[in-house]
Amino acid sequence: MGTNVIIVGHGNYGTGIESSIKLLAGHNEGVEFIDFLEEDTDVTLKAKINQAIPKYGTAKTLFVCDLLGGTPFKVCVEISYGKKHMEVVAGCNIGAILEAILLKETMEIDELADNIVKGTKDTAVRFLKVKPAAVCDDSLSFEDGI
Repeated sequence: MGTNVIIVGHGNYGTGIESSIKLLAGHNEGVEFIDFLEEDTDVTLKAKINQAIPKYGTAKTLFVCDLLGGTPFKVCVEISYGKKHMEVVAGCNIGAILEAILLKETMEIDELADNIVKGTKDTAVRFLKVKPAAVCDDSLSFEDGI
């Protein structure tokens, strides 16, 4: 049931996500990180992606792209079009990407694609800077983070 994940985006998006994922969860098999650099074209990006795919044969592949409608997204859609063993998602946050990587062996590819999008929607929030009078305590310090 395992799915391979290829993360691709503009600039150093792919390798930037790789750095974060490795810091949070260590190395994970079946995950590739591909950058779409300034010197790349849609043709060279497609070659980079196609070079990564044979490592997994006809295994299921989830493409995670940085932006909906960008060149990486369009290339991944072109590669995956008509292939039931491939899915493409875009605009997902690091928490949802990490969860997808950790769950990729336990879900069908369509469920994994739905889960990463839902996870992004569920975890995107706005911090409200409202100080209710009854709860306001100016002695609280947030300098140390979580």
